Amino acid sequence: MIIGRKNWNIPKHIARFQYTGDFSAPPFTVQLYPEDPSIQTPFFTASLRHLSFWTPTFPFSSNFLKRLGIANAMVQPPLPEGDPKDLLCGTNEWYKNTATLYSPKTKLLWMDLKQEENEVSKGKENWWPGLKRWHLAVWLQDAQLDMGEPEVLKV
Repeated sequence: MIIGRKNWNIPKHIARFQYTGDFSAPPFTVQLYPEDPSIQTPFFTASLRHLSFWTPTFPFSSNFLKRLGIANAMVQPPLPEGDPKDLLCGTNEWYKNTATLYSPKTKLLWMDLKQEENEVSKGKENWWPGLKRWHLAVWLQDAQLDMGEPEVLKV
């Protein structure tokens, strides 16, 4: 948590993850809960399954976005200190990061964002207003993420 906040200005919160099914291969479901173990309602659920019986894998690199004229840079504002201060350190500068993501085995999947029926989700199709239930998702096996050194921006 400290490294992400200090090096890239990425806010972090601890969450509990629950996986149903074989996480090494779809179909499976991922649920996220707040850190507090007394909270039994997930704030996010996604179920992933294959597009069809057989879907080929292909290599993927975020570097191709540059060829399309898309900048994959992320600009993060300074972060205030949190509590506890030793874990949630604060920063004073704006950072710009250009992450590179690569996977030798990438596959397209269906992602279902239907949420469990509870007092929070009652009457809503999913967790984000206006977001449709079904989406294409990308499965990145053996993925490598390189955040690189951030650039300090003068504001």
